[in-house]
Amino acid sequence: MPAEKLTDRAIRALKPASKPYKRFDGRGLYLEVMPAGSKLWRLQYRAMRSRDGKRVQQVLALGRYGSLADEVTLERARELAAEARSQLKAGRDPMGDRRRGRGGQASSLRALAEEWADKQPWEPRTARRERQILAHWLPALGSLAASSLLPADIRPVLLEIEASGRGDTAHRVRAQMGRVLRYGTVRGVCERDVAADLRGLLAPVHAEQYATLTKPEEIGELMRAIDAYSGDPSTEYALKILPLVFTRPGELRNARWGEFDLEVGTDAGSSSPQGSAACTGALWRVPGERMKMRRKNPGEHLVPLSRQTVTLLTDLQAITGGDPNGLLFPGLVRGKPISDATLGQALKRLGYAPDRIVPHGFRAMASTQLNEHGFPGDVIELQLAHVDSSVRGVYNRATRLPERREMMRWWADRLDALRASEVAARDVA
Repeated sequence: MPAEKLTDRAIRALKPASKPYKRFDGRGLYLEVMPAGSKLWRLQYRAMRSRDGKRVQQVLALGRYGSLADEVTLERARELAAEARSQLKAGRDPMGDRRRGRGGQASSLRALAEEWADKQPWEPRTARRERQILAHWLPALGSLAASSLLPADIRPVLLEIEASGRGDTAHRVRAQMGRVLRYGTVRGVCERDVAADLRGLLAPVHAEQYATLTKPEEIGELMRAIDAYSGDPSTEYALKILPLVFTRPGELRNARWGEFDLEVGTDAGSSSPQGSAACTGALWRVPGERMKMRRKNPGEHLVPLSRQTVTLLTDLQAITGGDPNGLLFPGLVRGKPISDATLGQALKRLGYAPDRIVPHGFRAMASTQLNEHGFPGDVIELQLAHVDSSVRGVYNRATRLPERREMMRWWADRLDALRASEVAARDVA
């Protein structure tokens, strides 16, 4: 008994699974449901292979299911499948026509880019970023046949993005186009990555350093301002804890209570240029999937917690609760943390504009002070979660946790001393 044909209602009810799966409409047309949720039309058919005359199975991509202008409805998918069958009946291979740029929707650069994107094992945040980059060039180039794309087609798109003041975005677009076209060469849709011909077209983009404060008196003034902050508890405690742990703001904002061990102990053998002292055994284990360099360093990131940090976390726990799955810094939207913009606005309220310091600048502040006071550079970089891509870095898996604990203790005490410096100076006077 033949399988029932697909309906829009049945398609909308299909849910993603851990692996791709297929739902057939008949005569080789089927819908492939991807783990990320995309539903892609495919046509399976057999065609004569020119080099040896054998009939082999082919799969033709017909686009993504949906009702938007760049998507393919159920009715349109059946029409495209019928057109492909007509080509087969006339002795032409639809896949061959696609390679020559005569395959309509199936040969478009948009279809290739969507197929490439759907095959990527991205985290949700990366997927959103890559989709945003796609949106910069697909409206202008998506309707072109991937096989006939020329550098001259790409050049004005890149130059227009650069001229709008988004040079970094233009570089990201060119790089992403290269990845899509290289995928196309593997799929046999295009012959080569023509975007590579445009290397050197765009002006180099120099990374800007995050604004920060490095003078001791400025740091002390900032710490006193943060102590005086009055507002939402999530924002208040995030501002107070961020300078002590100097992680990336997003790593702290998204922290959950289950990542923290606030039990206090001591580590034997800790040492630093400042001498040896007992420090807390409390630890924050940042999951690897939340780290910026998670692909190069997929393991969790360890953040030793000073007694000052433990005190703040204990006080915060009484406010936001200790549910292991609960956020430390819940925002106004249920289930979401405060945003990076919230921290930036809080600093502005304290009189610190973005040209003086931004939330990310606490990392540079700590790094500068720690380097100036003789702590080993590789220990500082390890605590900053900067990945060493050298051969030594690849094979070096040492955490150097005792040294890092001592360094974090020293840094917390240093902030206390700078915070009290104005009071001390006044007392001496």
